[in-house]
Amino acid sequence: MLILGATALLLTGCENETLTEVFHTEKTDVKSEKAVTKQQEKIVPEVKVVGENGIGAGVIIKKEDTKLYTLTNGALVASKPVALVQFNNDKLMEAEVHYISTAYNIAILEVPYNASVKVPNVYKGELNQLAVYVDSLPYIIKKYSDSVAAYYIDAKQNTLIGSPVLEAENGELVGIYFKRQQNGGSQPFILPYKDIVQLLDEWISGTMKTSDRLTQSKNLNPYIEQGDKEAVQQAIDQYGKNIFVYNADEVKLFLDTFYKHLKAAVENHDASVMKPFVGSDDLQSTLDNMVAHYATKQAKIRFYNTSIKNISMKGQTIVIRANIEYVLTNSAGQEAFANSMMVYEINKNEQGEYKLIRLTTEE
Repeated sequence: MLILGATALLLTGCENETLTEVFHTEKTDVKSEKAVTKQQEKIVPEVKVVGENGIGAGVIIKKEDTKLYTLTNGALVASKPVALVQFNNDKLMEAEVHYISTAYNIAILEVPYNASVKVPNVYKGELNQLAVYVDSLPYIIKKYSDSVAAYYIDAKQNTLIGSPVLEAENGELVGIYFKRQQNGGSQPFILPYKDIVQLLDEWISGTMKTSDRLTQSKNLNPYIEQGDKEAVQQAIDQYGKNIFVYNADEVKLFLDTFYKHLKAAVENHDASVMKPFVGSDDLQSTLDNMVAHYATKQAKIRFYNTSIKNISMKGQTIVIRANIEYVLTNSAGQEAFANSMMVYEINKNEQGEYKLIRLTTEE
């Protein structure tokens, strides 16, 4: 039974009881699938980064408790809010795009991994004509004539985007290698690490809104370059799960928008506003009945948090497990908090529109 339909039916006969008594819902313990490895392995700061469109690299810039933060090229991972990170022990881990910046074309990846790593020191000197190593090869940094602040190396064709640029003598972190779009072409570019080091703690300690991260990601889409798709598929096969098959940011925004309109439908006694989000007649009929029932009871519902626990694919259908928290208000103005573990089944059409086709409570 749909939780929303069940909620509406439970309102029947509640005039003599408080909503707390009627809608008491036990919280479900949910175990995260991102299990943290407890052993303290020693790993090097340079890592391989697998984005949807190609293979690149990154560098671990901070260890915090059992989390590692990796700096990489933004366009490499811009198409999805997740990536795969491969350490020097060949272990592949799923990484969340914790922060993304269009202005700097960088991304910070967060990986739950308990390992020992020596984070490189920051190089603070002059970059022009500096001897460095990039992707284990020696180079000399040069300066573009069109900008006093733009540096590059004559990189080999197979140099990984997002590779750390390390000062040759002491191994200090000079910057991140990627490509810039200039005069209609793609040119090698080095983002000096010292230019962003003061911002990194703020970016890492903060949280990025889903909508902001999605906007930044879309802004970087023109800079995405198609890489070795076969190598990406090999990494996906090794990991055992295709994390690029859906966009979790888009799914989260869809659910938030769905519940925003559902709240309005209850307040205005009009379920027709739900039609753009609903992909089955059965679900729309249930929503119609729910809204009508709330109207007869002069009750309201306010949704204020949806916490996604798991996303998977069943054929072409996206299946989401999420905890929804909401407040119910009866005609007397009494309020009660409730939460339920929900299972959403969503389809995405050719126009990129999401439609909810089934919504059930988890037994």
